[in-house]
Amino acid sequence: MSNPEELNSERPNPEQRPNAEPPNAERPNSEPPNAERPNSERIPPFADNWAYLKTELAWLDRLLMVAVSRQKRDLHELDDFALTDEDRVTRHWWKGIINFTGQPGYDNLRPPKTPRSGGGSYVQQLEARIVISQRQGVVLALPQLRDRLQLTLFEKNVLLLALAPEVNQRFGRLYSYLHYQHDESDWDLPTVDLCLRLLCRNDQEWRRSRPLIAPNSRLANLGLVEWVNPEDTTLLSRHIRLTDDLTTYLLSEAPDPDTLDTWTMAPAMPAPAAASEIPAATWQSLVLPDPQLTQLKTAAAAARVTDGSMVLLAGPSGTGKTLAAQVLAAELELLLVMVDLATITPDLEGNIPELEDLVNLPPCVLLLKNAPQWFGRTPTADSALVQSWMIQRRRQPGLTLLASPYLQSIRPAWRQAMAGVIEFPRPDAAAREVLWKRAAAGVKKDRALTWPHVAKQLALTGGEIVTLAQTAVALAQQTEPPVLTLDCLQQALALHHPGMRLTKASKGRSRRAKPKEA
Repeated sequence: MSNPEELNSERPNPEQRPNAEPPNAERPNSEPPNAERPNSERIPPFADNWAYLKTELAWLDRLLMVAVSRQKRDLHELDDFALTDEDRVTRHWWKGIINFTGQPGYDNLRPPKTPRSGGGSYVQQLEARIVISQRQGVVLALPQLRDRLQLTLFEKNVLLLALAPEVNQRFGRLYSYLHYQHDESDWDLPTVDLCLRLLCRNDQEWRRSRPLIAPNSRLANLGLVEWVNPEDTTLLSRHIRLTDDLTTYLLSEAPDPDTLDTWTMAPAMPAPAAASEIPAATWQSLVLPDPQLTQLKTAAAAARVTDGSMVLLAGPSGTGKTLAAQVLAAELELLLVMVDLATITPDLEGNIPELEDLVNLPPCVLLLKNAPQWFGRTPTADSALVQSWMIQRRRQPGLTLLASPYLQSIRPAWRQAMAGVIEFPRPDAAAREVLWKRAAAGVKKDRALTWPHVAKQLALTGGEIVTLAQTAVALAQQTEPPVLTLDCLQQALALHHPGMRLTKASKGRSRRAKPKEA
């Protein structure tokens, strides 16, 4: 194990470091999203790729030195107090109960929050410099890789941790010291455990981030990282190393953007909480009344000329809100990112770690499902944090869609802040007939089964029709030849909607006019 005093002696002179240092080095994501954004006119661009790397490595250096200082303090306290081997073994029980520093305790188990200085967080300042540099034609390898592959902030920082020993062996010695009591081997590469300890602030972030560096993660499947000792050890004990091709690219004097094709052609794993793609849906796939179709086309036209446009989509589940988002993304030729707000919960301090990822999204159509969770009358998130994120989101290119089952579930103040409100009605009988024909297309239908009769009797939404039709078609595939019959539909109905009944059609039936399609 390396001597921490020797590590400190090799530390660079702080006066020679770049100006963009984090206000809270051990918690790179801890700044609130409502911090004042830096003035772009006062922030200089990076001269080249190496100038950017020096800034990032200076941040990592300070992050590691804080961790080293804490570990030295813990070991010193342990040596002062522990008299026997039993004391050392049970230190996790008594540490935190016995206070060595004489500082006062707090009833709520955490000290009061200290006021933060303004000027924007380190992440915001860094991102501002990256944007300015890119506008001036400066190619920055790691930000370019992050944007092309849509890496999260955690994934990007993992790559930085693994890259650092390739630049300066001092980082490897710091890793070796921090592995003490966790890994007795003298490795100069970070372990999965060390990445999680350094980059995660709480258990919630730890649980969310661990799958991002698992064997089936995007970083592994894209060929960005590899494990040096993958056999006979736990995931947390594995050491992460960048592939040679990626290391060469990230350390290039003039990174070649074409090199990114090496990794973008590989099968990427979707993010666990969001789906990102450019959909192929067209206006013809929507079955909606003319007023709603006109509103959607107007929203698309406005999004082309205005950054940060926000539209509220209100309507029961299955009425076409998600499909409309896909159509808008295809029309605007943007990625579609879907986030379910019901799956995001604040941490113990009331912060929302996911806001950082939502701030750093590339140009896209962002669909926020279950919008009342943040924008309703009884939100689960702090309104001030959400308001701050909304302000930042309005400055970014793209379109933001809020999906809610009921218009009244969204607070009036939020509804007034929207560029538009589009209400999705439940389909009438004529629209349901069109939906049934599309859902069951490609399978032979029995004559006794007529879609006008089914559409009239079953008052379902488009999503419910698709689910019911898929089950009925699956039952029909079990017969030879496959024929969709009334009995198949009744069995599917008994499974999904046991309270509904479907009777045989009478001979004297009348057909209603079909709705207009886009």
